[in-house]
Amino acid sequence: MALARVTRLPASAALPYALRRDTGGAGGGAGGAAAREEALAAFLKSRTRTTVGRVLETASRVATRRRPAAALKGVAATDWFRLDAKDDITEKWYPQGLSCGSDAGLSSPAAFAISWYWKPDPAAEPERGIRVSFLNVATLKYAHVLLVEPDAAGNPVPINVHAGGLAWYKNLLYVPDTTGGLRVFDLRNLCEGGLFGYSFTLPQSDMWSCDQALGARFSFATLDRSADPVLLVSGEYLTSGTGRVVRWALAADGSLATDEEGTAVPVDAYNSPGQKIQGAVSYKGRWYFSQSGGTGPNDRLLTALPGQPVEERNYPKGPEDLTVWRGKSTVWTIAEKPGGRVILGVPL
Repeated sequence: MALARVTRLPASAALPYALRRDTGGAGGGAGGAAAREEALAAFLKSRTRTTVGRVLETASRVATRRRPAAALKGVAATDWFRLDAKDDITEKWYPQGLSCGSDAGLSSPAAFAISWYWKPDPAAEPERGIRVSFLNVATLKYAHVLLVEPDAAGNPVPINVHAGGLAWYKNLLYVPDTTGGLRVFDLRNLCEGGLFGYSFTLPQSDMWSCDQALGARFSFATLDRSADPVLLVSGEYLTSGTGRVVRWALAADGSLATDEEGTAVPVDAYNSPGQKIQGAVSYKGRWYFSQSGGTGPNDRLLTALPGQPVEERNYPKGPEDLTVWRGKSTVWTIAEKPGGRVILGVPL
């Protein structure tokens, strides 16, 4: 299928992505925002809070760093990392989202955050939901943090979504919920201990929802830190045709900027250049898209200025979400295929 030029869409294309703070109760039940806040308070009451810094300091899993990237089948990577052997091959967890400390404003240590979803045999093992890994680039050590939603009694409940992207800004993590909107996790609520033997747990603190009847899809998420104000970027994965990528302004504290009625109205929307877009990010006016489904040894990174022809670069098989490491002028992805799970950066 020929690639389409990336163009700004009419305002009506962004309307399905108007978001409002979900007033559903804990676990989606009745009771409104107050019930969600009470459930979160109950969860935190008996737990010891900690920090991302502590997670990075105590991490025990070890990634490997490789330069140059000759083993990546023609991908012109400037730097790349491979996860440890167990995480590289497991078929129970699949990495999807990627964000970096540069997104969050974290200058030291340099770090990545990776979202995963649980994909077991449901008849054999209970749902474990989603998790985020924090990788210390300096030490190459990383640790997994289980993400949960407190129920009305404050008990942690696994979150069964795809977590196809991840945006880390200030103290907040945004995780896309494919047909629901954006789930929000406040890192100031990061706690020690949790379910399934995890050393750290992070409870959901908020939810931004759309009108599901309008057909918006939240397949991935990232940030445009070159914009002022900073923009949250999300888009849709489609198996045919071209989807949309949409951007919202963020407030100074990292939350979604809203109008007087409390609605987060998108700043703009663009079409993607083709089908099977797994991640997208804008930076200094240029768009970058990861595209899966290639028939050869590589998938593709697509780049374009709006209205201009799309450029194609080799990418590893199974590329997912994208993030820009501003200090290194590189755009990064994580590959999801078991046995080929690498985090890699290429020049902008």
